[in-house]
Amino acid sequence: MNLSAFYRLMRLHQPTGIWLLFLPCLFGILLAKKFSFFYETKPYWEICWIIFLFFIGSVVMRSAGCVINDLLDQKFDELVTRTKIRPLAAREISRTSAIILLGFLLLIGLLILLQFNLPTILSGFVALGLVALYPLMKRITYYPQIFLGLTFNFGILMSSLAMIKTINLCTLLLYFSAIIWTVIYDTIYAFQDIEDDLRFGVKSTAIKFQKQPKEILNLLCLAMLFGLILCGLTAGFKFGYFLVILLSCSALIAQIKKCNFKQNSLEIFKANIWIGIGIAFAILIG
Repeated sequence: MNLSAFYRLMRLHQPTGIWLLFLPCLFGILLAKKFSFFYETKPYWEICWIIFLFFIGSVVMRSAGCVINDLLDQKFDELVTRTKIRPLAAREISRTSAIILLGFLLLIGLLILLQFNLPTILSGFVALGLVALYPLMKRITYYPQIFLGLTFNFGILMSSLAMIKTINLCTLLLYFSAIIWTVIYDTIYAFQDIEDDLRFGVKSTAIKFQKQPKEILNLLCLAMLFGLILCGLTAGFKFGYFLVILLSCSALIAQIKKCNFKQNSLEIFKANIWIGIGIAFAILIG
């Protein structure tokens, strides 16, 4: 058994995606903590337990999402320079083995999900549907990154349900802002494959924005900043939140300015972990 191939199939050697999936969950937990006195104040050990469950869930579901993606995209991956070395595309793993691994990952995900309250459990099945549908979006729309944003940031809604059993306006504003953030960083990421995507008919915002990428991404960054400011105003956050959010969005604009969309797209994409840490810190001190 080629354990290395299974490891690479789950992208465990590329942890950036795990962090970009987990950080929105942390956003939601920290935001919900600010409102917990209106609902049910949880002890710190329970909050830490929720954070731990969402982290493990992020590892498992990101791995499951990668397996689903590679099963659906195997034929495309075999043709694209960057992805033809993936274990399924390179025939290092059979489709049957990948499906068995997927079933195992989904079972672990279900066991983690069952540790939460009923609203969170039900939302988890919605999240699974989004994960399964995302790989198909690049076949039918030039905006699959929006769907990825809905999927990757769904943890904001789930963590709010886990913490306070409801989703308020602040949570929705945070979710909206995080979706825009995902569109920005995944558009940058998608520029790596733009030539192959054009050749094989795969759609992305990178293709849609290719004539004016920096101008459009900067406008999206301003929309993200506006959403985060509205979130902070609605939540009644302190000055520190707005300062850190402004610094984080400024750093994101600096990333966009630095990006040449050919040679350093992956480097800029990975640097978005720090943008997410900045947002989490802003909510924490807010």
